[in-house]
Amino acid sequence: MMYTIFLFIHILSAVVSIGPLVTLIPLTKKMEAADEIEMIGFVQSFRLAITVVKHAGHVLVLSGAILIIVSGWKWTDSWIVLTVAIMLISIVFLASAFKPTLKTFGTSHYKKEEFIKKLRKATWKYIILLLIMLWLMVDKPMLW
Repeated sequence: MMYTIFLFIHILSAVVSIGPLVTLIPLTKKMEAADEIEMIGFVQSFRLAITVVKHAGHVLVLSGAILIIVSGWKWTDSWIVLTVAIMLISIVFLASAFKPTLKTFGTSHYKKEEFIKKLRKATWKYIILLLIMLWLMVDKPMLW
């Protein structure tokens, strides 16, 4: 029963950590035609989405660790090692890709087209990283 509860929490947190990112792609498209007042709302929405993704990621990691402990999987199984490695890369990426770009908004370094391009590119890269981890957790390939 405990395994099932943590599995549900783990899956739900995976959905919550990927879902907001998918909504950011059309948001970046709307940013292209937005005036400065609208941009303030879009940037706030973007920041909120990244915060939700980050905190859902915390639940995802904790529930995943608990699942490994209560299941028969080992920390040295290839799919777990690769997931943890990609997770570490994604943590560094999340911190370095979005925050510096979002901080430029409203400053002299802000250039709208470049700003949107960077956010869109970072969003796609992060989605790809999360989808690779999702594949590893679902398929559980034993590569060694």
